[in-house]
Amino acid sequence: MYNVGMVEEIEIKRKNYQVIEQISDHSFKVERKGKYFLLKKFDNDPEGFEKFTDCEHRLRVSGVSNPKCYLYDKKLRWAILDYIEGENCFDILKEKGALPEEVLELMFKAYWYARNDRMALDMKPDNFVYTDGKLYYMPFKYEKFVSNDTFVQRDLRLWFFTKDFVKYCHDKGIDVDQSQVKSDYETNKNIALMTVKYYR
Repeated sequence: MYNVGMVEEIEIKRKNYQVIEQISDHSFKVERKGKYFLLKKFDNDPEGFEKFTDCEHRLRVSGVSNPKCYLYDKKLRWAILDYIEGENCFDILKEKGALPEEVLELMFKAYWYARNDRMALDMKPDNFVYTDGKLYYMPFKYEKFVSNDTFVQRDLRLWFFTKDFVKYCHDKGIDVDQSQVKSDYETNKNIALMTVKYYR
């Protein structure tokens, strides 16, 4: 079996990929013919590979935008996906104090598509990247949707510069400018307006 960390080039299904950098323990940025891809490997985790392939299929047919998977190698338990370059929604909100309305609209659409397919996504803004007019859900994981889903009551408030978002940042060990937090009235009004406009 290949040890990706020790080689500069790998072959998957008779296609060669140049390893550019290691992103995490199981993810690598690779390049082929001038295009970047993401290599995910599940060497010693057959159950994780099965969950990944199932989730990739469910997300693709549901309408939720996520990195496109080009090929699997079932023997090696590797997958080649689109490498998505863009801004993480958590970072956009932290730096700018607000997310563009088009991002919020796409976020509500992603939630609706997933709910319609009985999937509960991890709807925190860290898990979404906005680029080229698309909002990509990056994790390949979901839970079974239940009627008492906490999105509107909890996770939705993390998409606005609320006290909940500030606490979320502090729990991560990140300091933010709390002067950007608006009054509860103004915050709740804005969230209510976006929810009425885009929540289905």
